[in-house]
Amino acid sequence: MESLPIRSPQNARLKRVRALRRGREKSAVLLEGARVIDEALDAAANCEFVLHAEQLDQKAQLVLARAQAAGLECLPVAAELLAEGSDLDAPTGILAVMPRPRAELDGLLARAVEQQGLVLVAAGVQDPGNVGALVRVGAGLGAVGLVFLQGSASPWHPRAVRGASGTTFRLPLVETVTAADLIAAAARQELPLWTTAADGRPYTTVAPQACVLILGEEGRGVPAELESAASERLGIPLQRGVESLNVATAAAVLVAALARPGGEA
Repeated sequence: MESLPIRSPQNARLKRVRALRRGREKSAVLLEGARVIDEALDAAANCEFVLHAEQLDQKAQLVLARAQAAGLECLPVAAELLAEGSDLDAPTGILAVMPRPRAELDGLLARAVEQQGLVLVAAGVQDPGNVGALVRVGAGLGAVGLVFLQGSASPWHPRAVRGASGTTFRLPLVETVTAADLIAAAARQELPLWTTAADGRPYTTVAPQACVLILGEEGRGVPAELESAASERLGIPLQRGVESLNVATAAAVLVAALARPGGEA
């Protein structure tokens, strides 16, 4: 028997979605759109529930059928109420809520040592779109995982998840780490810290090795505490008077050159 559509804005599920959208709850993640939810199902994510419009396009219908087959709670919602929980100008008609995945800093760095791989760190990258792009770069170019220091946007922000284009579930992500904790954890694992700077050593002269690569937001750079702890400062030689690159673009250049093959999660 099909459930009747939710038509009350006071419904507990809708209240939860609105709280997640506004950033008032940190224990779960709001997923929007067929592609992102499909990726979560691929990763065997433990979705708590799915809300969907009564009319869906073909792709969303397929994802909904998959969620139903997995035994997830799937509830129809009146379109105007579902749109209130959307972060998009043109809502997709399907949302899901899942517990926020957790990874541990020491475990991630130990894995980098084991794989002789690269961990990418975002220091103060506040734009969720850039954070999502960094996740996509790390997943696509072989980083072992990513760390987001305090002051960075969360990789689980709805815009960051969309910016990652479905790759958020493919590698470990650690957030709200302090600079001091990162420095101490890297020292425990004997992992070198590398930072980036416009006047740094050309990245093409450095051989790939296990390391922690730290990038700051364009314009602000890497915090002084991390600069002082770094054993290497890398630069990307630029031409035609270009002074800097967007943080995700710089990450793509460096990770492609420095990450060892086989860094997948």
